Order: sequence, then C-alpha cells, then structure tokens
Amino acid sequence: MKKIVLFCFFSLCLYQCTSPHDITSEYVPISGRTALDYAYECEGVLGTLPEFKYQDAIEIPMTKNGIPLTQASDNPNDCDNPFAFNAPCDPGNRMGRYYGLNADGTENEDVVFITFFRGSGLGVIGSKISTGETCFFEIDDFDVVNTPIPKPGDSNYNKVWGSPSQLAGEINCVNCHMASPFLHSPAVNQITLPDNPSELLLPMTGNTPYVVIGQEWGQPKTATFNNNQCVSCHRPQCTSHFQNYPLDELVMPPPFQNATDFDHSDIATADRQAIRDWCATLGLGNFGGNDDGDND
Repeated sequence: MKKIVLFCFFSLCLYQCTSPHDITSEYVPISGRTALDYAYECEGVLGTLPEFKYQDAIEIPMTKNGIPLTQASDNPNDCDNPFAFNAPCDPGNRMGRYYGLNADGTENEDVVFITFFRGSGLGVIGSKISTGETCFFEIDDFDVVNTPIPKPGDSNYNKVWGSPSQLAGEINCVNCHMASPFLHSPAVNQITLPDNPSELLLPMTGNTPYVVIGQEWGQPKTATFNNNQCVSCHRPQCTSHFQNYPLDELVMPPPFQNATDFDHSDIATADRQAIRDWCATLGLGNFGGNDDGDND
C-alpha cells in the first residue's frame, strides 16, 4: 500500500492543491471580494503588478537521457526531471521572474513575482522577501500565449483572474505552499537567471518570514522541532499531493540537480518520523511512515 510521506524538500506547486483537509490556521472562507479588489490590496504591499507575458517566461526542460520530449507521459520514469505532482513528464511548461517596482519606476529586488504557465493556465506568486508578505494569483482557462494577460484596471480582469475566495478555498494554494512561498524540485531547479547562471530563477527563501496577504486566507500551520535536521533550513511541509517520486529523500540542501539523487540512508529517519507524526495531527492522511509496500 502506498503511504503518504512527509517531504523534507521544496517543490514548486503553482496549480490547484485542493484537499478535503485544511492545513491553515483559523481558516474561515470569506466571499464577496473580486480578483481586482485582491490585486489592489496586493499592490499596496508589493507595488504595481508587472505585465505578465508568456514570452518572458523560460521553458522548463523536459528530457529523457538529455533528449527533449515531444509528448507528455504520466510515468515519472519517462523523463529525467519529472514534476512533483500532476503529469510528471509534461513538456512545454514555462516559468518566469519579475522584480517589483518602486514608486519611481526603478526595480525593487526585495519583491519577486514568479509566473508558471501550464497549458491554458497561469499561476503567479508575488512575495516581499524581507517580510514574507505573499500573494497568490491564478488563471485557469485563457489563451495566455496569444492574448494579452489582463492587468489591474482592464475591463476583463475579474472575468479572467480567480477571486481570492476561489484561490483560498477551492484551489487552496497554501495547502501546497505550506513551508515557503516558493517550493523547489529538480524540475524547476534546472532554470537559472539568464543574466546570472549561478542563481536559480526561483528564489530560495528557507526560514525567512512568510505570511499570506488577504482576509480570505488562513496562515500556514507550522511547528518548532528541536535538533531536527529536516527543518534546519526550512519549515515543515505536509501534503498528500507530491507523489511522483520520494521527495523526502532528495539529497539536501537544494538546489536539487536531478530526480535520481536520493539519500536512502537512515540518517534522518527519526527526524522525518517526528515531522510525519506532527503532520498526522493535521488530519492529512497516513504520515506515520509504516507502509506495507511502496514508499513513494
């Protein structure tokens, strides 16, 4: 029987992470505000939202033995660096990065926006690194390739972008983005900044502050563990969605270079189990670590 494992890792999850369980603190669904209302609230913290463009994003390599894939596969073994959830070997996805803007129009490197394009959808995370204040945005069905993506003030903004109550409840971004705004995996860690190949395109925030903007959102639950190496660099992460490979055994610390570099030793067994036990108290399934078969 497959078990649901705790992940001592980071993995990008910009798409729907719906779950019958709630891992946020004091979450009470709130309705009524529009996508534009939320955008303006976020702009009050993050500054003017960039004009997001498909063409600005970089395609995430999807290969097998270094050869680019031409079609998707649901088998994680069919590609070198599968995604952590959903279709593991899915070519054509793109990720982009923008800095925030100061009032005078100059770049504000303390604010970062990450875009993730998949099919006809777009997920965006904007975060102020120094304070951890973070906003989530999503488009589910729109021609993101050939049509200008609406920006705040455009007449179709509310029609195209999801409302904050949808994102906080139905889509539940924080269910996956529990440990950090930006979650890393071998797939997305293939991409570095074009003007600085030594830095990942996706920021590594670790244990820096993290709070979600908006009255619709509950804040991610977390806990303190003494002398636990799994959370020495980042907060605990519990989710049942990332099941394409055993992410809790990826060799730490990130960046992760490939999806086959695992540490199967028992060095962190007790530490992982301690976090699984805590995750189990959140009602998210079998985090006990006592499986009867597969461990992925």
